[in-house]
Amino acid sequence: MMRVSEQSIRPLTYAAGRRVIDVDAHIMEPAGWLAAYAPAAVREVLPPEHLGDHGLADLLDAAQHALVARTSDPAEHDRAVADYMTMDRKGWMSLGGWDRAERTTALDRLGFDLQLVFPTASFPQVLACPAEVQLDAIRAMNRGLADFCTDPRLSATGYVPFHHGPDAAVALVRELAEQQVGAFLVDSVPAPGAMSPSHPDFDPVWAAMVDADRPAVLHVGADNAYRPVRRAFFDNGRAMGHVRSDAPGDALSFTAIGYPGELFLGSLVFDGVFERFPGLRVGVTELGVSWLPSFLHMIDTAHRSFRRIQDLGHLTVRPSDYVRRQVVVSPFAGEDVGWVIEQSDPACVAFSSDYPHHEGTDDPIRRFEASMTRTTAAHKDLFYAGNGRRLLGV
Repeated sequence: MMRVSEQSIRPLTYAAGRRVIDVDAHIMEPAGWLAAYAPAAVREVLPPEHLGDHGLADLLDAAQHALVARTSDPAEHDRAVADYMTMDRKGWMSLGGWDRAERTTALDRLGFDLQLVFPTASFPQVLACPAEVQLDAIRAMNRGLADFCTDPRLSATGYVPFHHGPDAAVALVRELAEQQVGAFLVDSVPAPGAMSPSHPDFDPVWAAMVDADRPAVLHVGADNAYRPVRRAFFDNGRAMGHVRSDAPGDALSFTAIGYPGELFLGSLVFDGVFERFPGLRVGVTELGVSWLPSFLHMIDTAHRSFRRIQDLGHLTVRPSDYVRRQVVVSPFAGEDVGWVIEQSDPACVAFSSDYPHHEGTDDPIRRFEASMTRTTAAHKDLFYAGNGRRLLGV
C-alpha cells in the first residue's frame, strides 16, 4: 500500500510554498485594550478608542460579540477560519485581530514565516493623551503590542516619538530592545515645533537603533496629521466620498501618500544620517511604492543641482545608493510591483499583506503576481522574503 507523507496531507497555506516575511501587519485593538496596559495616571485621562466616532464605537462592540460567537460556537469558528481572507472578515471582524490563539490559527493558514505587527486604534489614542502622560501611554501601547506577539511568527513594532526629545527617545529604544521588539516605529514628519529627525542631536537615537540591530520603520498615519494636499483642492464643486481611515480617504490625496516618506528619506540622505550610520536600516510601510523609481532619480538630480550651492561634501556615495543600501519599501496590493522592481532596485521592495486591514485586500499575493510576470524567480524570492529578512535582521 502506498504510504502518504505527512507533508502531502497538510492543508495548502495561502503562501503556497513561498517563504514569506510580511513587513506590515496589524493588531485590531478591542475596547479597553490600551487601558489594560496603562498605569492609573494614564487611565484617568485616556480618551476612548473611538475618539468620539460613534460608528467605530458600535463596530468595537459588534467585534467583541463576534469573537464570543467564534469562541463559543464551533460552526461559527469553522466559518471564520474558512473565510478568514474575505473582506467581510477583515478589520475588527477578522480572525486573530487581537486574540492570540486566533492569530496563531490565522498564521497557520497564511503560512508566513513572520509578520511585523503595527498598532491600529491605540496609536491615535496615545497621541490624543495629554503631553504629561503621553510617554507613559506610549509605553503601555508598546507593552501591549509586545504581549500580543507571543507567537514566534509575530514581531512587534515599538513606537519611538522624537518630539519628547533625544534622551526620551534613546531610553525608549533601549527599553524596547530589551522587550525584543522587531522594529522601531518613528514619525515620518516632525511634530509641530520639533526638530528634523536628521538633526545631529538625534544621532544618539540612531546609534542606539543600530546597536540594537533593529530597523526604524515608517507607517501611514505616523505623520503628525500631515496632509500634503491643501483643503482648497477639495473646494472643487463635486461631491466626494471620503473613506474613514488613517490613510488618505480620497483618490487625490492617495496620489501623495508617499510624500512624507520621501521627505523623511531625503532628509536622512542629504543631512548625512545614512552616511554617519551605514548600519541603520529603514523600512517604509503602507506609503505605497510607485514613487520609488522617480524618487531615486530625483535625489540624484537634486544632489547634482545643489552640491555647488550648499555643502553636500559629506556624502561619499550617490544619494540613491544610500537608499538602495539601507531602505526597504513595501507596496499596496494592486501596485505594479514588477515595474517598480525593474525601475528601482530588486533589493528595495518587500512583501506586505496589511493583515487584517481591508487595504490588504482578499488576495494580495495574486495581485502582486499579476504584475510580476517578467520578474525573475530570484527577484521574487527577494520580494517575498529576502528583503524583509534583511530589513528586520532575521
